[in-house]
Amino acid sequence: MSEKKGDFFWPAVDTITAARKASMYGVVAASLTATVTILAATWSLGSGKKAFDFIDAWGYVDAAIFAAVAYGIYKEKRFAAVFGLGFFLFEKVSQVADTGKLPGAWMAVILVLCYAVAIRGVYALHKLRQASVGD
Repeated sequence: MSEKKGDFFWPAVDTITAARKASMYGVVAASLTATVTILAATWSLGSGKKAFDFIDAWGYVDAAIFAAVAYGIYKEKRFAAVFGLGFFLFEKVSQVADTGKLPGAWMAVILVLCYAVAIRGVYALHKLRQASVGD
């Protein structure tokens, strides 16, 4: 095992505890994405206008997908972690295509990093658990 602790933005995933903690970055990212999307979709529904120029009532579907991603990552599903990153990136590309701008780009970068850390975490969890079974 490595003695390097890693850091907040790229944590170590060399133990089951550390890998589990890293995977929780994805749970937080997907939960935050779902929550903000629900709030924006609700505002859009009430006002009759698109929130942030791209979120309408269909945002509830996106929010449900991100909630499912959060649950999947919590359950340590590799597919959920990879899908979460891919779907988030798809949504950002779609946003830029629709509006020609990317408000909150710094937050998008942070969330992409969280999804990437979660992918590392869930893959490390599977690898570490398989190694411990073989011992």
